[in-house]
Amino acid sequence: MKIFKEIKYLIALSRPLNVLITFLSVWIAGVIAGGVQLSAPLLMAALSASLIGAAANMVNDIYDVEIDRINKPHRPLPSGKVRVGQAWTYYLLLNLIGLLIAVSLGFPLLVVALLVMALLFWYGKSLKRTVLWGNLTVSLCTALAFIYGAMAINDWRQGIFPALFAFFFHWGREVLKDLQDVRGDLAQGAVTFAGRFGVRKTILLINLIFLFLIILTIVPYIVHLYNKMYLWVVVFGVDAVVLFAALLLWLKNDGKTLGRLSHLLKLDMLIGLLALY
Repeated sequence: MKIFKEIKYLIALSRPLNVLITFLSVWIAGVIAGGVQLSAPLLMAALSASLIGAAANMVNDIYDVEIDRINKPHRPLPSGKVRVGQAWTYYLLLNLIGLLIAVSLGFPLLVVALLVMALLFWYGKSLKRTVLWGNLTVSLCTALAFIYGAMAINDWRQGIFPALFAFFFHWGREVLKDLQDVRGDLAQGAVTFAGRFGVRKTILLINLIFLFLIILTIVPYIVHLYNKMYLWVVVFGVDAVVLFAALLLWLKNDGKTLGRLSHLLKLDMLIGLLALY
């Protein structure tokens, strides 16, 4: 059935694993802030953020369609499985629904939702083709998911530590992804950190970011904010994986390895969320 195939490709365009991670990030931040696990405001905040995140993934692919013809020709847009016009329609629809939900949650959450939506559009349109600014923008928006969830329970401060973890984790991974995509980026005139400074300096930057992240993850246990179970999960489930990725980059940094490391780190986000929960 044609309609089901189109839906399947549109779902792929939204990057469902990323959407799930966004939903869980907002939800877990709300639970940490003292919210009831199935409270309506928290679930609505998680849904709102997920829809805006899905839309952002779509607009990112829309503006990246020429680059992806080189780097990721199997993706729905460069492969022709989804038309650009269709993607724009669903981008607008998802953002509209996400913002309408945010309106029902109150003005502060609406402001955050609008800010993230605007930043992610700007990122997809131009910022991702700059040295570090695109990476920092994505990292900030993923960090704000935790603040957003905590705000839904009226205690945004409880989202600060998870937001910091998310910021540095995503920053390191985004720079790694730029290293993976450097050939297509340069072909389309996109000047990322990897394109400007080369492989060795990019790997060094990734290592420094991940080293700071590992140190940062221990702080909540030291200050008695999180318990020993958190420490065990974060050290062996997150920090060990991050350290493995950082060291492997010096030994093997071909496109296939970088793709696998990027996927491994994406899955490791789920372990990080488990540690926080």
